[in-house]
Amino acid sequence: MRPYRLLLACTAIVLATTAVPGTAHATGPDPDTVYIAGIAYGGTGCPNGSVASSFSNDRTSATLIFDQFVASTGPGLPVTERRKNCQINLNLHIPRSLAWLAAVKVDHRGYVGVPAGITASRGDVFHSADLVLGAPATTSYPGPVNKDYLVRDSYLQAPLSSTLCASETVRPDTINAQVSLDGSGGSGQITLDSLDLHVATTQLLPCPS
Repeated sequence: MRPYRLLLACTAIVLATTAVPGTAHATGPDPDTVYIAGIAYGGTGCPNGSVASSFSNDRTSATLIFDQFVASTGPGLPVTERRKNCQINLNLHIPRSLAWLAAVKVDHRGYVGVPAGITASRGDVFHSADLVLGAPATTSYPGPVNKDYLVRDSYLQAPLSSTLCASETVRPDTINAQVSLDGSGGSGQITLDSLDLHVATTQLLPCPS
């Protein structure tokens, strides 16, 4: 295990066991906020059993650590190894309210090492039944390059229409994370080692009492 991945694993343990100080619901999620109810995943970069996950006590943050999210190229490797993806279903708890606004941040950490002639890329595609303000960026790394990377995507999310004080519910978001390699000229790889997700309720219109 690279020292970087060992650090990620230790961070996930701390995240899973440390309460958020100064909040009234430090031992669990606040039912009057948007929070992460659960996460499911699947894809060539995250086969079953290859992902470790942890949640903060208030369920506003989660970390996914990947063991097999690697796109690679080189002698003897099939073309299919040049692209890997993971579809992450982010299930958000929506409180009973007239309307709400949430800020979602996704931090990507990984490694890229490619020679001249090869370009590595990473990116996300978001899907939601709600209104999403902000688009994820695609980052390209033309070779030669050899480094760890950290990229943050962020967006605002709100209902397309008033929730009219309907019952609290769970709404699914989909994040399709991808890494890929293009070009030729030797051996190289790009990894996605972890995703850190954070959801914050920025506005909430309560129902009339």
